[in-house]
Amino acid sequence: MTPAAQSPISSEALQLALRHKIYLGTSSWKYEGWQGMIYHDHYPSKKSFQARCLREYARYFPAVGVDSTFYRFPPPQMIGGLADLTPPDFKFGLKATEEITVYKYPTHPRYGQRGGQLNPQFLNGQLFVEQFLEPVSALGSKLGPIIFQFAVLPKELVADGSFLGQLDEFLGGLPTGYQYATEIRNRQLFGPTYFTLLRKHGVAHVYSSWSWMPPLGEQLQAPDSRTAEFFVMRLLTPPQVVYGDAVEAFFPYTHIQKPQLEMRDSLVQYLNSALQSEFPGYVFINNRLEGAAPLTIAQLLERVLAG
Repeated sequence: MTPAAQSPISSEALQLALRHKIYLGTSSWKYEGWQGMIYHDHYPSKKSFQARCLREYARYFPAVGVDSTFYRFPPPQMIGGLADLTPPDFKFGLKATEEITVYKYPTHPRYGQRGGQLNPQFLNGQLFVEQFLEPVSALGSKLGPIIFQFAVLPKELVADGSFLGQLDEFLGGLPTGYQYATEIRNRQLFGPTYFTLLRKHGVAHVYSSWSWMPPLGEQLQAPDSRTAEFFVMRLLTPPQVVYGDAVEAFFPYTHIQKPQLEMRDSLVQYLNSALQSEFPGYVFINNRLEGAAPLTIAQLLERVLAG
């Protein structure tokens, strides 16, 4: 495979985390297109690359978003492997398993006969604690935010308040001492009632750049949207762009193709404010946002660190 023709990434993100507790990282890390960009070690096979490259990733970034925990409950051996490959002050942002957050299974082959069926385990707090929280707690201080990502919910579930009612009960029953965050895809939810609920439980709203949510700047400026003692961002796709289309357009993620200038301006302004107020948080950037997440972070850091 051909390494990316880009300058190596610096370790400035590590210094930002060390000094200010603001953690910038990517969404996942096993991208062969990053060889020559952040991966320089020799990996004799794809299997060895995927098994070991996190150690090299952690030389440049203080945190990473883990998507794999969304698709299955995390086995203890996987959690142990993540811990073993990273330094003591590293942070993992974990997506809670969809068995907890999917309301209705999509009609996708991987769901088999469950496709199109309501999920009887939706917002099952006991299942979450036993099958997700207990295994990931082994990360100790490396455990960053636990993100409950909700796909687009039926309009009637949002309109009649039943989703927020279920969410209120679910969040109220969770063990304390963890950083929880919710990521919504129904823009109708984004408002005072939702913020009040999250603030009640000390849970962060995930500021997102995702196809059909309000633009990042609009979310960041929304009154009372700061609902916890930390912030979380997941920058996934450009506005009005379907995730699958971005996957196809940007692969193999070797260079920035379409800088999101308005989004960058909003993010830099927010991070500068967070630095001044010593407000800690996490920013996870996806390759599908601009084409190469490590380079997006590097260019953002140039502006943030310049003051």
